[in-house]
Amino acid sequence: KRVPTSRLWRTEGPPLALNYLWLALLPAPVAIGHVLLAGLMSATIVTVTHQSEEMFDGPQHDWVDAQFRSTRDAVTSNPFSEWLWGGMQYQLEHHLFPTMPRYRYRQLAPRLKRWAAAHGAEYREDTEAQVLLRNFRMLRDVAGAAAVPGAPATRSNGVFSQRQGAAWIPPVGKPLSS
Repeated sequence: KRVPTSRLWRTEGPPLALNYLWLALLPAPVAIGHVLLAGLMSATIVTVTHQSEEMFDGPQHDWVDAQFRSTRDAVTSNPFSEWLWGGMQYQLEHHLFPTMPRYRYRQLAPRLKRWAAAHGAEYREDTEAQVLLRNFRMLRDVAGAAAVPGAPATRSNGVFSQRQGAAWIPPVGKPLSS
């Protein structure tokens, strides 16, 4: 079922307008802090439910199985956390049904759990704290792991302004014209 754009604007437009009005009325340092904190929280919520799960080197021929194996839901502990996560605590539901409105994910979760049990799929979920801890441990382990021989470097020069292609760095073999 497709949601008409006009209905979407009626339901999502007022809260968006209120958010931007709120930002416009805040003192600039507070508004910037608000945006940065919101960005940090959004990044944290999204990354913790993705990074600690299975990663695939090649194509996956069973898309549904790949979604079950590469996502983990976070069980929120209270109504504020439920609101704060904004639907992203239902990562599997989001991956399987990306166009579904996020307020429907809570109703979908029990159905997916029953489907997973009936078909031998693992429905992965942890508490908020467990999801955060699992991600922290994964990042710690990756940071401490030895480099994979032959793997391409993620970056050749950590100083962005010194990288080839920067406007003030001439191409190799060509002098900077005056």
